[in-house]
Amino acid sequence: MNTSISIAAGSLRAYQQKLDTISNNVANVNTPGFKRTQQSFSEILANQINNQPGATLEVGRQTPNGVRPSYGVRTGLTQMDTTQGAPMQTDNPFALMINGNGFFQIGVPSQTVGGAMEMRYTRDGNFQLSPNPNSPGTYNLVHPNGGYLLDQNGSPIVLNDQNEVQFQSNGDILLKNKNSVSGESLSGQRVGIVDIQNPNLLKNMGGNQYMIDPAVLPNGTNPANFVRTMGANEISVSAGYLEASNVDLATEMTELLLTQRGFQLNARAMSYADQMLGIANGIMK
Repeated sequence: MNTSISIAAGSLRAYQQKLDTISNNVANVNTPGFKRTQQSFSEILANQINNQPGATLEVGRQTPNGVRPSYGVRTGLTQMDTTQGAPMQTDNPFALMINGNGFFQIGVPSQTVGGAMEMRYTRDGNFQLSPNPNSPGTYNLVHPNGGYLLDQNGSPIVLNDQNEVQFQSNGDILLKNKNSVSGESLSGQRVGIVDIQNPNLLKNMGGNQYMIDPAVLPNGTNPANFVRTMGANEISVSAGYLEASNVDLATEMTELLLTQRGFQLNARAMSYADQMLGIANGIMK
C-alpha cells in the first residue's frame, strides 16, 4: 500500500514540475527571443534496469522472473526548443535579430572590483544605447536586463556621437560621419555571435539570459569547449527587428489540459491508496 502512495506522490511531483514549465512558457509568450522548454517523463523502473551493471542488465535483481513492481515516473529531460521565432519590426534602430543559429554574447560586470565579466547568452536583441561614464561622447550597447553587447573578441561594443550607425547583415558595423557626406568606414568591431554546440547546457539566469552551467559539463571540460565564435560569413542579422517568442499558445494549452488530467488522476490514486491503508489498519485493530 505504501508503494501505491509512493508511486502516486512521485507522479504528482513530476506533473507539478511540468505544470511549472508550461506556466513559464505561457508567461513568456510575448518575450522577445524567448525559447520554450519542453519536459518529458521517464519510467523509474526502466531507468534502474538500464543502469544495472553486467551484460544481462539484471545483476542484483531481488524479484522473481515475471514479477517486477514499478515505482512510477520521474521528470526526464527538460530541453530548450531552439525553433526560430517570427520577426517583429520595431522602431529601435539598435534592435537586432539573429536569422538561424547563434546567440548574442552579453558581458555582465563582476560584483568584485577588477573581476572578469560574467559571460551570458541571449536571443533577445532589444539593445539600447547607454552613455559610457568613463569616456564622455561614447556609448555602449546594453541589454535591457543588464550587460553589454560584446564584439567578436569578447569586448563591449563602443560607439560615439560623431557617427551614425548601420548594422550590416554579417554583423559588421558601418559608421557614417555626421559631418561628412562621404565619411563612411567599417568599425573594427563586429557584433559577436556564438554557436553553442548543445543549448541544453544553458542555465536560465532570468531576464531572458542564459549561461553555461559548469556543474553539468563533462569532467575535464569548461564552457569555452562548447562555445564557438561564428565568422562573418556564418552570421545573418536583421537590424530594426526582434525575434518573437517561439511559444505557441494552442500547443501549450493542450499540454496544460493533459498535464492537469494526469495530476488529477494521480491525486485520486493517492486518495484511494490512503483509504485502503486506513481500512487495512482498521482490520488489524
